[in-house]
Amino acid sequence: MMIEVIPSILAQTEEEFRSLVRKLEPYVLRVHLDIADGILVPNKTIDGYKELMQIDTDLGFDVHLMVQKPNDNLDQWLNTKADRYFVHAESDHDLKGLIDRLKNKDKKVGIVLNPETGVEKVEDFLRTVDLVHFMTVHPGFYGGEFIDGVVGKISKFHLKYPNMPISVDGGINVENARKVKSAGATILISGNYVINSPDVKKAIEELINAQ
Repeated sequence: MMIEVIPSILAQTEEEFRSLVRKLEPYVLRVHLDIADGILVPNKTIDGYKELMQIDTDLGFDVHLMVQKPNDNLDQWLNTKADRYFVHAESDHDLKGLIDRLKNKDKKVGIVLNPETGVEKVEDFLRTVDLVHFMTVHPGFYGGEFIDGVVGKISKFHLKYPNMPISVDGGINVENARKVKSAGATILISGNYVINSPDVKKAIEELINAQ
């Protein structure tokens, strides 16, 4: 089973965003950019699209829209280099319409479930999305406490939908990487463990090799 580790960036300023991109560039092909509006989650980040338009990098970008009304600024996002978008099942929008807009622009789409949200919320969309993204913390900040109860939910989902790629986001360290990989996850989104490591390359390898 091929495991991919994608570092996440949660930036309050353009300077922080640029610094983290430069720190990660030598070690990865893609990063996961968290965008928070202070409404859907209790934190506010950079808006992101201006920063993505201006930065010169070969990295691929996920955009995780932790926002209440993702449709409002979608046209601006679609002008950036981001090619994969993560949208919350809990946000206030026409989820089908949003997914259709992204797919019509040839973007990949992950549908996100917060820890307390049941998988039935996304089952109608599994034919159109590219992956299901399980939050294992309450989203919005680096360093949240890993919620063990989500592991069972991931395992049940994987048994029911074995061909659907699963990504997991939140509190991912070596111990928790073992748990979610055993449950069926193949994509690990890691913020704190990778970003704050004195050796980014080693931290990524540790997560890939955790078993």
